[in-house]
Amino acid sequence: MGRPPGWPVLCLALAACGIHPAHDGRTILAVGDSVMAWNGGRGIPETTAAALDRPVRDRARSLARIEQPNPVAARLGFDIARQWSANRGPWSWVILTGGANDLRPHCGTATAGAALDRLIGPDGRGGLPDLVADMRAAGARVAYVGYYDGAEGDPTGFTPCQPLFDVLNDRMVRRAAADAGMVVLDAGTVIDPGDPGDYASDRVHPSAAGAARIGARLAEAIRAAE
Repeated sequence: MGRPPGWPVLCLALAACGIHPAHDGRTILAVGDSVMAWNGGRGIPETTAAALDRPVRDRARSLARIEQPNPVAARLGFDIARQWSANRGPWSWVILTGGANDLRPHCGTATAGAALDRLIGPDGRGGLPDLVADMRAAGARVAYVGYYDGAEGDPTGFTPCQPLFDVLNDRMVRRAAADAGMVVLDAGTVIDPGDPGDYASDRVHPSAAGAARIGARLAEAIRAAE
């Protein structure tokens, strides 16, 4: 898609006024992991924005974590908090995923509960609520996309994480209930574990069709919140 006539002049004028064109009250920012980044231009952020007829800036990266212990990986965009801090501002909405890659090394082990609590504990505190709070403080509204179960009969490395994902989603729903500027979409209410067509070939990520279904439902939730 080409740039509209007068685009360079408009951008220069906005820059001269100290206004970032993305912070126009319409543009959506996306940060997160591969659930968000999968399918490229047909991913969840893009389909959500298209349904809302709004522009989107997608900064999500596969393998990204909420807590990235590797400083080199963090600088390269595999740290969701850094994805946000590099684009911090009063976006129309920030679409967010995160937590699965943090939990995966702990799923099915004695450290699983502590790893989950670092993301968001039963008291509503943790790395995810802190990140959401900073987004809200910057003037952005937040739409968190919760994780879904894997395809039936086709276990993956994330299958042992499914009970943790359910608790994570529930805790984020409770977090959103106290904030009118936040919505949570449990993608498990959209993706059908019995329908292989909702999944990519790895049976972990959403297919383009699955991403489109999530995007459409997320757009409905955003409209309802506005």
